[in-house]
Amino acid sequence: MNITFRYFNTNLSKGKEKALSDFGLFSADLYVVFAYGSILPKEVYAHSTLTSINLHGSLLPDLRGASPVQTALWKGYTKTGITIQYIGEKMDEGDILLTKEVEIAPEDNTGTLMDKITDAGIESILQLLKTYDGKPFPSVPQAHDKATYCGKIKSEDRILDWSLKSEELHNRIRALYPDMIATTTFRDKRMNILKTKPSSLSLEINPTPGKLKRLDKKRLLTQCGDGRFLEILELQPENKNRMTASDFLNGFRIQEGETFG
Repeated sequence: MNITFRYFNTNLSKGKEKALSDFGLFSADLYVVFAYGSILPKEVYAHSTLTSINLHGSLLPDLRGASPVQTALWKGYTKTGITIQYIGEKMDEGDILLTKEVEIAPEDNTGTLMDKITDAGIESILQLLKTYDGKPFPSVPQAHDKATYCGKIKSEDRILDWSLKSEELHNRIRALYPDMIATTTFRDKRMNILKTKPSSLSLEINPTPGKLKRLDKKRLLTQCGDGRFLEILELQPENKNRMTASDFLNGFRIQEGETFG
């Protein structure tokens, strides 16, 4: 089977007529859509002579919508996957051609997980194309009654609420990295929180959410609403470069009782 790929990156919300005209300039047997995040107009996928398929970053019908990779991390999933589906008139409701599981490591963030999803998706599409015999790809309908949904990540989602549980905060921080970046405040200035890990430090009664704790002179922990601590590994003060917790502690010399947020 001879396969020629052509990458087409467009935003149909800006200059829809030109985009549709560009699609018509070349004839394709198959269109593959990935990470578009909106409903694709029928005029687009009607151009293909074979069909149009969508590579979605979750195991449908779970996490239909615009942010499946981020939401899987946010919810603390330990595995997710990819789904290849036919494109339909409603978002992510098309029949399923193929699925593949992807493991989520404890240290994964949206950047690393998206790399895994992309690799699994490319491998799966090539696997699917090798089965093409001139007939429509076999598929199965989704279990629509089991569908869950995820929306677009909003700018206000970046702001950390230290009264939440430490695990919830950790998952939010890695879900937001590297595209949006979780943020808090310190000494009345913005502080971006880039990388964290849950701490095994003992639970404290009557916690002060956001309270900072220095450990071993080079480790930085923040108290969360459940009394547990979240260890800050990398952060970025306003108008400064990213730095390790150790560098931050050396440069800012936190005082007893200081907090984030």
